[in-house]
Amino acid sequence: MPENSSKNALPWTAKHDAYCYKHHIPPAAKTLWQWLMRQGEIASEIEPDLSEFNAWVAKSRGRPYAHNYVKKIFEILVSCRVLQVVKRYSWKISKLLVRPLSWLNPPKKPREKNFQNNNSSYKKDPSNDTNAEQGVNSSSNSLTLTTIDFVEMERRHEILSACAEYQIYFHPKKQTTRHLLEFDIESVKKALEHFVKRGGHQIINNPQGWLINCLRNHYWQEEAFGLSEFLQALASWFPSKLPRDY
Repeated sequence: MPENSSKNALPWTAKHDAYCYKHHIPPAAKTLWQWLMRQGEIASEIEPDLSEFNAWVAKSRGRPYAHNYVKKIFEILVSCRVLQVVKRYSWKISKLLVRPLSWLNPPKKPREKNFQNNNSSYKKDPSNDTNAEQGVNSSSNSLTLTTIDFVEMERRHEILSACAEYQIYFHPKKQTTRHLLEFDIESVKKALEHFVKRGGHQIINNPQGWLINCLRNHYWQEEAFGLSEFLQALASWFPSKLPRDY
């Protein structure tokens, strides 16, 4: 792909973050979106190679995504209308264009003109204008996301995306997902690695429930529990002072 000056430019704004939040776009798909924005002019055709994206991710992440996961996050962007696929050559190479944000948001409806009595505007109750203004302000405030909201959103997306890489999918609105999100990402990663060591999907029939139990009981610590740890635990189990006739 030819280099150009637009590759280093990233016209990303808070409105893009809000769009990701509204459409439940996970962090990995968001990263792909940002990477694609650097590959050429917005709204112009490009032919990116997703294997190059995966190699770029591996430099900062330490390891690439699974091919199936790269396909999944690509399809997420397509389904959310972020990408328009013109022609597919293979799973990793397509001719596409990245839509600008102005194309994604629905156009505002034109204000209806009042063709009734032109003098009616002079007879309106001034309190109506105040109430209407308050309504607009309250609705706009309800859509405003704080930095804390975005941090928590990114944390949840990171956890759900990490599970999805292992083909363990949690519905965002299910009770089990709320239990999952009580834990930090490092614990989730340890539980996922232990999931693979225990046989993964071939052995575990209910990976969602197993993962929750693993997080609650720290299954991955069982492997480090050897003879020396057993003797120490056994010694601490007995009282420090025993009666003479024991």
